[in-house]
Amino acid sequence: MGIVGFSENQQKILRYLVKEKEGLTIEQFSKLLQISRSAIHQHMMVLERDGYVRKSVSMQTKGRPGATFVLTEKGIHIFPKNYSLFAEMLINLIKHKLGSEELIKYLQELGASLSESKKAALKNKSLNEQIEMTVTIMQELGYEAQIAKSETGNDLMIDAYNCIFHDLAYKNQEVCELDLSLLSSLLNSEIEHVCCMAKGDGRCRFKVLPYDKSKEDD
Repeated sequence: MGIVGFSENQQKILRYLVKEKEGLTIEQFSKLLQISRSAIHQHMMVLERDGYVRKSVSMQTKGRPGATFVLTEKGIHIFPKNYSLFAEMLINLIKHKLGSEELIKYLQELGASLSESKKAALKNKSLNEQIEMTVTIMQELGYEAQIAKSETGNDLMIDAYNCIFHDLAYKNQEVCELDLSLLSSLLNSEIEHVCCMAKGDGRCRFKVLPYDKSKEDD
């Protein structure tokens, strides 16, 4: 399977580097690909410019340091990873062993945990400011999120047009509890899931219910 967005020779270079962790030189690539050093140099300039490879120094056979190229973290991440399969297996195992209610509790804990490193920035802000900052946090996590308005203009809403847990949520709607817990924890408010893509809607809409101080006495 090809690596999308790269020429045939660039794909070969990247595949060699994922195998050769210590890196390879221009000369080594030239022999492996059977193309000129200048052509290899041009490919490496592009890959280095775009952040997929970087220069490293290694000791050559005669003891002299020489320039080699190795993959960067960005370069490593172009190769497929099946996190969704692992996550689905883990969720199914928890659900099978402990049941749906316990799975929901775990997901709620994960959502709250995910919010912990972000909550300090929202402290002492107005609810509207918190919602704006929460949308930014969602975007950083991969959501296509934006602030939305109800027909009356009074309700505070957040729309998400994609789900970063898309396949998982379709198969296990309990996964939506992670989103709800994340938003509830960030905003210290109850969140109503008005629309849900996992249920066939065109977007997920989260309605932010203002904090009810009277519940503190319950």
